[in-house]
Amino acid sequence: MVNIFKLNTAELEALVQYKEVIEKGNRFPKNFWTSEKEYKKGPRIKCRILTRYCLENLAGIETDDLPRYNLKQIKDILVECKLFGMIQRVFNHDILGILKNAYPEEFRTRKLKEWMWSKHGIWNDKNMIIEAVQEMVKKEGIRRIEDIPSINWKNRLLKHGIYNVLAYFNWSIYALFDFVYPNKFHPIDFKYKTKWASGDSLENAFYFMHKVFKKRKYSIEDILLLNTSDFRKLGLAGMLISVFNSSTLKAKEFYLYKTLGNKEHQDEIKEDIKALKKKIFDENIKKKLSEVAVGGYIYNLHSNTTLYNYIKRHARKRNMSINDFISSYGYVYKSARKDVKSIDKQDVWDLRKQGLTYVQIAKILGSNPTTISEICMKYFGGDPLIPRPIEDYITVQELINKYRVDHKTIMKIVYENSFENHMTIRFRYLKKSEIEPALKEYKRKSKHHQYMLRRYKAYAN
Repeated sequence: MVNIFKLNTAELEALVQYKEVIEKGNRFPKNFWTSEKEYKKGPRIKCRILTRYCLENLAGIETDDLPRYNLKQIKDILVECKLFGMIQRVFNHDILGILKNAYPEEFRTRKLKEWMWSKHGIWNDKNMIIEAVQEMVKKEGIRRIEDIPSINWKNRLLKHGIYNVLAYFNWSIYALFDFVYPNKFHPIDFKYKTKWASGDSLENAFYFMHKVFKKRKYSIEDILLLNTSDFRKLGLAGMLISVFNSSTLKAKEFYLYKTLGNKEHQDEIKEDIKALKKKIFDENIKKKLSEVAVGGYIYNLHSNTTLYNYIKRHARKRNMSINDFISSYGYVYKSARKDVKSIDKQDVWDLRKQGLTYVQIAKILGSNPTTISEICMKYFGGDPLIPRPIEDYITVQELINKYRVDHKTIMKIVYENSFENHMTIRFRYLKKSEIEPALKEYKRKSKHHQYMLRRYKAYAN
């Protein structure tokens, strides 16, 4: 706001005359504007003070708010405040000139800039364009030039009110930034304005692919294995359709060989892709086999139905047996069905009767524990150490449940009387005809046992 106490004599005199025009409807004195028009040595003092008084005191517009008004709006305010003579005779309708005359210090320090009103159609100075774009980039918080293409500048130009600057660059965002930052960008960097139908479409496509692949750190193998879906995910679908007729093979050929439609190069790419797919398949098979392998052996593959069917399916495709297929990956396949025929059941019986475990038996016979267990189930109905006939024997747990005698007492009776004692993998079997009479006699004669029974009955009651 204009402070009248800080004005000089000429400014105060002009302001007094202006207030008479506003308040009393008088005219400006004769030759009032003529003297201002002929003044060439600096800011026109009368015009400056009247403009600022009109805008700041009468219209209430602060200096920082001026860019919010276009030049036509500012002109209307000045006309409404009886300053049309100044506009017409002194500045010849140059509203920007009026503002520069009224705020010379603000324009000198770049608090106000000419291009702030260029959004209304004035872009005559190239320096204005550069300054406007650089300030917009700075306000968007971008500190590195290489980050500029990552932003949708169409919306930003609208936001900052300088979108019409694109009219001077054929509405090309790339051309705009190439003008402001020469030789820093490629047309493909601003992908939302990419023209794939142009004469440089192939070079643009190569640059675009190289940029994407480099950013993703793709190796040649990764590029060869890309399919149409991968191109779409990478944002290359438009390029693929427009430039390479939706052919990933042509795109790979041009990227790797810089040729298009060369059959020899395409055949090489196909062979490389085939070899890579086989390599990946082999690695996948090895990984699956290593998960079930024990050392260099694979036992009882039938128990893993999913893997067995997978191996069987691919072995059939190669016209190989499962054994040969697995052997080609460095493993030895041990099939229980195959091993049963080569192991004598009597050997298993004899070794088990000696008290050897299934693991020890398998090691001696060159087989595996699963196979030994299957042989026992098939020929002996279970563990050979289980006494037969089974109905003549009883387990320790069954005796505990039946006679209410603890395990320690039962085993004490067994050892004292040297009763039959058969220990298998899971259970201990005792002969009924020996242990049951002994337990009944123990319960009848043992005072301690009888005392404990009475004690528990008393607690129960």
